[in-house]
Parts: sequence; C-alpha cells; structure tokens
Amino acid sequence: MHAQIITYQLNDISQAEYLKKMVEPDAPIIAEVKGLISKVWLADIEKNTFGGFYLWENKAAMEDFMNSDMVKAVVSRPFVKNVSSVDYEVNQSASLITRGIR
Repeated sequence: MHAQIITYQLNDISQAEYLKKMVEPDAPIIAEVKGLISKVWLADIEKNTFGGFYLWENKAAMEDFMNSDMVKAVVSRPFVKNVSSVDYEVNQSASLITRGIR
C-alpha cells in the first residue's frame, strides 16, 4: 500500500468556480482510477492550498496515475499553480491498529 499527498494553489479563480470547474467534474473520474483505494480532498482557504490525500494499492498504481493524461490536464489548467507531490510507503500493521486502513 502507498500514500500520497498532492497539493497546489489556485490562481485567479473563486472557490465556487474551482468547485464547478475542477472538483465536481474530476471527482467521479478520479473515483474510477485503477489502483486508487481512496482520495480525501484537502483545502486550506486562508493559505490558498488545496489538494488531496490518496491511498493507493501500490506505488505502481500511483505512478501510472501521475503519468496519466488526466494529471497532465489538471496541472496545465491556468488556475492551478505550484503543484507538489510527496509519497510514502504505508506501515500496514500499525495503520490497522489505529484504524487508518481496514
């Protein structure tokens, strides 16, 4: 299992437009990505930082997603800037104890 945090900032777009142009249309597509266990959408409006916490079946699934046309399209949107991705191996034994995974 593999975890990933992707963050980005928004440029010249309101929250309502962001939700309508990115979150609402992208969420159903992301839900169907092969190897994705879950995505939690993140937002810190005061710091203009948004993104997601992704849980993947394995690192290969994450890498396939990161090399996909969808990710290329998202990062090329004029209102998305400063995209960052950090990934981690998941300690499954400890995560089971703390209910981080099932």
